[in-house]
Amino acid sequence: MPKSGSTFLTDVIESLPDFKRAKLSPSPSGGRQPELDEARLKAAGRGSFIAQEHVLYCDWTAKMCNDFRLKPVVLVRSLPDAIVSVRDHIRREGGAQHLCLADPCAAGVDDATLEAMLAHFRAPWYVNFYMSWRMVRGTLMISYEELIDNPEATVRKIADFAGAFVTDRAIARAVGEVRDRRQSRLNVGVHGRGAKLKPEILRELAGLFDFFPEAADDPYVRGVRAQVEAALTGRAVPRLGPVALPSSATAPTPLVLRPRPYAWLARARRHGYQATLIAVGLLYWIWPEDLIPDDKWYGRVDDAVFLTLLAFLAGRVSKRTPGLRELPNYLSRVIDRKLKSRR
Repeated sequence: MPKSGSTFLTDVIESLPDFKRAKLSPSPSGGRQPELDEARLKAAGRGSFIAQEHVLYCDWTAKMCNDFRLKPVVLVRSLPDAIVSVRDHIRREGGAQHLCLADPCAAGVDDATLEAMLAHFRAPWYVNFYMSWRMVRGTLMISYEELIDNPEATVRKIADFAGAFVTDRAIARAVGEVRDRRQSRLNVGVHGRGAKLKPEILRELAGLFDFFPEAADDPYVRGVRAQVEAALTGRAVPRLGPVALPSSATAPTPLVLRPRPYAWLARARRHGYQATLIAVGLLYWIWPEDLIPDDKWYGRVDDAVFLTLLAFLAGRVSKRTPGLRELPNYLSRVIDRKLKSRR
């Protein structure tokens, strides 16, 4: 979601070792909605990168996530708080918004008028955004409160989710560097700012969820409604807190397979490398007069070492094989999946 701390989070992850920043969608103009761009994804390469995007989940998004093995992290914020944050953003940076067509003159109207406009036109996009992502398997849902309360733990969760080997010291250093620069727009960094909206606007925001009865028990929906009810009755606004759905409640991500040109050639080349390496190892095993002749009692030691080394290199040729830095996380995930399957 826009105005949910995504710039701060992106800056922190970009500051981690071996990470870079990528832009995966064209800059929106003329009211165009942002979408993932295939050419930009190809240009991003295979390295570790972080991209800050405001895109809804749809068939095209599913295809790009599947084809390029993206790990979506969905960052959400309380709807009333987001409206107040957008209002402040328009005051500072003008009214041109691709998610809500606002003439630059909108920055000059009074707060009540601007908030009502955002509740009518911007808030539905936020609700559509959340509803499009809430049931997608293979995503990590993070709330704004989780991020500002403990950014180190949040980044740790994201790194584990993405399978990236990053030390806690590197995470703490990255968070400290971004905070010291004070360049990220973390806004005020508090929750409950939306409680000061007019009662009719608060009721309108909560009423948007009435059109999605299937999400009545959703943690995010219940959290926003509880905040609105507290604000209307003059009580302290509760924190939104964690919003992730249980994994058993999520629906599978549609698997969209797209034929790639010359993909068979890449597979044949990769498997050819594997077969060649293993064949060389076997030939070395058969050859009697190698570094240590086979007629000696310890003559098979070098054969076993050489064959093991080439078999390991053959496995590394496959793009599914993790690098050495990622090996501990990879093995832990494999063991975890095995244990869950036995349950």
